[in-house]
Amino acid sequence: MENKYLLACCETEQQLSEAVRLRYLAYHNAGAIEENAMAEFRDKYDLLPNAATSIVYEEGAPVASVRACIYSKAHDFLPLPAFEVYRQEIEQAIDLDKTIVESNRFVIHPGKVDSKYLFKIPFRFIILNVLKFRSDYILTAVRPKHVPLYRRFLGLEPISAPKQYPGIHVEMIMMAGACNELLPVVMDKEELFRFTEEELDNYTFAASPALPALSY
Repeated sequence: MENKYLLACCETEQQLSEAVRLRYLAYHNAGAIEENAMAEFRDKYDLLPNAATSIVYEEGAPVASVRACIYSKAHDFLPLPAFEVYRQEIEQAIDLDKTIVESNRFVIHPGKVDSKYLFKIPFRFIILNVLKFRSDYILTAVRPKHVPLYRRFLGLEPISAPKQYPGIHVEMIMMAGACNELLPVVMDKEELFRFTEEELDNYTFAASPALPALSY
């Protein structure tokens, strides 16, 4: 059966609320956070000008989300969430006068975690930001058991030992990759990660129109 998804950048408080409620559901279900009365998971980076959150809908229901945080001269080198825990390792692996996109707060609805199709869609948003800002590197923190998946899927390599990622009770390994090496490979493998010049021109980070609907 064909699954139809809509990938959108969170432009309104309602959309962001849907994303942070989905985060809470996914993290709480995984035992990564404590219960709270608001049933939301927000952090101080959500409203910073170098961060944008996307959300994936299936038939109008939120099913996945990811946040892109940009470290660049254009964004006054505002810090990434990863710097709170992995800064030393990042500095050793990456020249910090470069542009970096960190993929973080990636969640999938607990009822949808087995979907291989859905897993890929939020990363379209990450690749979009990599292309838009001509990023030199991608960073993301993953559970140790998922290191082989991200190495195979995005060509990332681990640069840290397991550490507790900010805000969640889970140890994660920081992975990194040079965009000039991994982009040609992932774009060749996945049509999903290819963008037209018009799509790149129309995307304005936190104030973008809804991204094109995707159908699988």
